[in-house]
Amino acid sequence: MARPVPFKIAVPDDQLNWIADRVRTTRLPPGRNLPTDELWKSWGLPASYAQELKDYWVNEYDWRRVEKQLNSDLNQFTIPIDHNGEDLSIHFLHHRSDQPGAIPLIIAHGWPGSFLEIKPIIQHLTNPPSPNDQAYHVVVPSLPGFGFSSYPSNPCSPMDMADILCKLMIALGYNHFMAQAGDWGAQVVRILATRYPDNCLALHLNFVITGPPSALWRPVAFARLVIGYLTGGWGFDPYEKRLLNRMKWWLDYENAYNVIQGTKPLTLSYGLTDSPFGMMCWIREKLNYLVGDDFEWTKEDTITWAMPYILNGSSGHAEIYKWAQRGTEYSLAEVFSTPIPSQISFGASIFPNDVMFIPRWWAEGTLSSNIVFWKQHDSGGHFPCSEKPVELAADLREFTKCIDGKIIQSLKEDQPTTD
Repeated sequence: MARPVPFKIAVPDDQLNWIADRVRTTRLPPGRNLPTDELWKSWGLPASYAQELKDYWVNEYDWRRVEKQLNSDLNQFTIPIDHNGEDLSIHFLHHRSDQPGAIPLIIAHGWPGSFLEIKPIIQHLTNPPSPNDQAYHVVVPSLPGFGFSSYPSNPCSPMDMADILCKLMIALGYNHFMAQAGDWGAQVVRILATRYPDNCLALHLNFVITGPPSALWRPVAFARLVIGYLTGGWGFDPYEKRLLNRMKWWLDYENAYNVIQGTKPLTLSYGLTDSPFGMMCWIREKLNYLVGDDFEWTKEDTITWAMPYILNGSSGHAEIYKWAQRGTEYSLAEVFSTPIPSQISFGASIFPNDVMFIPRWWAEGTLSSNIVFWKQHDSGGHFPCSEKPVELAADLREFTKCIDGKIIQSLKEDQPTTD
């Protein structure tokens, strides 16, 4: 079996020089003389802010400093994984806990995130504040086609990604493990749990979405949903109304990127791959409404967040939308209509500035019959590993306490075979 190889980020000078030249010579379009809030909401990234980002990138941003810090902070590896006859190089973080009884935990990112999104929570999970708190061995893969993982030449759907992540965990010596994720990562690990319930024994998501309850099998939940829809929210509590209204707003006004990336991702990639600044702006515009009001995107963070997409040089990040469109073999409609196996303990953390949401009573009728943990937060958004790492780590520990003792014992039996 293939073994992990230590990895350090070392971007070639000629690639960095090309990026710097492309950013320096970027042409910006004229802006619109409108209030900043209106520009963000109705037009996109304001030209004045784009100019600020360009100036910072050209005059102050230092990738080598960022690269050095990432290599110092993160235990990075690559491993060759054969999938459908193709050897893929999968990049991942692997942080082991020194605490006895640590549980293997894989955390998957989505779009427009990366392994960087998960970085802030790792130490909270591997080194808990009290020796009596549960600790975890944390594995954070870069999904195929993302970051420093290779771009698959064959189709790579969320189901394929789930297969690859399971192979990764088994290669590390983790035959039993927990999974956590949001966004696309949530769909991938949900498929992982469904396809490999003997390996992935517990699942925690911070991005919860599924199809409507069945009128035949869940008539009460179905009736509650229909009445709420027809009456403008009767039967939903204020928190549920707020998040459902936000989801509707997102789908109505912020979802165009989804349609574009889900229909012609290759065409889009020609512009974004050739323009580092364009890629950064494409990502930054979506980030604006994905976080809570108490989280600020600095210029430094914005550019660094985009760099894994820029350095990858492929359209793999956008193609995940294509492979998951309705009408394909691996459509999200199929994923959403497939309940998580009942033997898998399920937990959820809900953050109000995320973009997808269903109430617990809805989830109980369609998503899982074994929901053991459900926490609704008052703040936070789409990236809780970055926005609320302390809170999410606490949720994972509380979730773990709710899992059956025999399952916990199985999770603690496997210890890593590699540093």
